Amino acid sequence: MNVLTGEILLRVLVLVAICSLLFMLPFLLVGAGIRKKNRWFIVAGAAWLLLSCGLVRFVSDQFSARHECILDHGKTPDGREYVLFQVCTGEPYSVELFVRNTKGEWQFYYVDHEVWPWRRGGRLDFSDGKARVFCGDEPFLDIDIDEDGGSESCRYPAAMTAEGVFSCCRDK
Repeated sequence: MNVLTGEILLRVLVLVAICSLLFMLPFLLVGAGIRKKNRWFIVAGAAWLLLSCGLVRFVSDQFSARHECILDHGKTPDGREYVLFQVCTGEPYSVELFVRNTKGEWQFYYVDHEVWPWRRGGRLDFSDGKARVFCGDEPFLDIDIDEDGGSESCRYPAAMTAEGVFSCCRDK
C-alpha cells in the first residue's frame, strides 16, 4: 500500500467516525425519547440531526471543486497577460497567479494555499512595479512582478491561453 492510499484510507476512516458520532447520537436521543415518552429527547435528537446535516453540508461545500474559477484575467501596465485563479488542491484551495514573461511563457507566482474559497472574488491592482492582490475589497498580498521573475519550477509554454493554464493547474 502506498502513502497516498494510506492517507486516503485514514481520511475516510476519520470521516466515518465523525459521521457516526454526528448521526448516531440523534437517533439514540429520539429512541430514548420514544421509550421514555419524553418529547424533549425527541426534540433534542431532531435538532442534533438537523445541525449535523448542516455541518456536513457546509464542510463538504468548502472542500468541493465547484469553487474553482478564474478570479481575474487581464494585462499588466507593461502589456503582459496575467491570470489569477483558485483551484481545489485538497488543502482545500490554492490561489495562484501566472504572468507571461518577456519570452511569452507563463510564470508562476505564489499567492496562498490551504485557504477557503475566495467567495468575494479576487483581483489585481498594479502600482510601483508591484501587483497588489485583493481578496474581495481587502488588500491581501503585494507581489514584485519583474520581467522574468516568478518560479523557475512552474512554467507553461507561450502557446497556452490563460484558460489552458487554469485547466492544467486544476487537473494536476
